[in-house]
Amino acid sequence: MDQFPIEQGTHKVEILQRESIRLTGVIHVESFDERQVVVETEMGILALMGEEFHITALDLEKGQMVLEGMLFSLEYSSRDRGGARHRDGGFLQRIFR
Repeated sequence: MDQFPIEQGTHKVEILQRESIRLTGVIHVESFDERQVVVETEMGILALMGEEFHITALDLEKGQMVLEGMLFSLEYSSRDRGGARHRDGGFLQRIFR
């Protein structure tokens, strides 16, 4: 994975041609398949939807991830100012309605 400088605790998303996505501030990979990737980041839960996804690089110690495939959309769940996830109506709850 190419190194790109980022301060600890910072979250960044870089999208190149909708086919390569570089993330920083990744804490944990919640779920992953060819059509959806859900990660916990410094800024909340991030869900990426698309097709033919595959993770080409992952370094949780540095909080970095590179994902390849066709990106259709991305969505963050809510967090309050203190950084805690809202318990009512978050992204994962909406998926399972």
